[in-house]
Amino acid sequence: MKVVKTVLLVFVFAMVFLMTGVAAAEDKCPLCGMTITGNENTAFIVTMKTGGDVTYCCAHCGLWVMATEKDKVKSAKTRDFISGEWMDASKAVYLYNSKAVPACSPSWIAFGSKKEAEMFKKGFGGRIYGYEEALKVRATHPKGMEMPMKHEMKMEHKGK
Repeated sequence: MKVVKTVLLVFVFAMVFLMTGVAAAEDKCPLCGMTITGNENTAFIVTMKTGGDVTYCCAHCGLWVMATEKDKVKSAKTRDFISGEWMDASKAVYLYNSKAVPACSPSWIAFGSKKEAEMFKKGFGGRIYGYEEALKVRATHPKGMEMPMKHEMKMEHKGK
């Protein structure tokens, strides 16, 4: 009887340990490894054609997946940075490379309206893109958080 209790106790502790580890792993962005907790207002969720959702920490990571793996993606949603409300990622306006970096760098911040993005840009700089433009630009950048080359930065900021 004592052996059964010991085995049961070890099993319970092992399950708790495994469940804690799984929860911690799911709290990380699968692209950059940043925690999702603390970045809820910049979260980007991709629904795959095979079923299931994948949560990324921000539009920087989510847009990269949308741009480079579009044949595997069914849809995506992101949060409006101002209101925190979920919205269809294809309807968002994105501010790229502002001085505000709420998650990954260079930052890609989603807004529900161009007007709000423009107001935010006045204080923090950056460049505004519609969804399709954002996908094209993001696809040309590295997967991770490396900054684009300096000449690319100058080209993107021309006409400010």
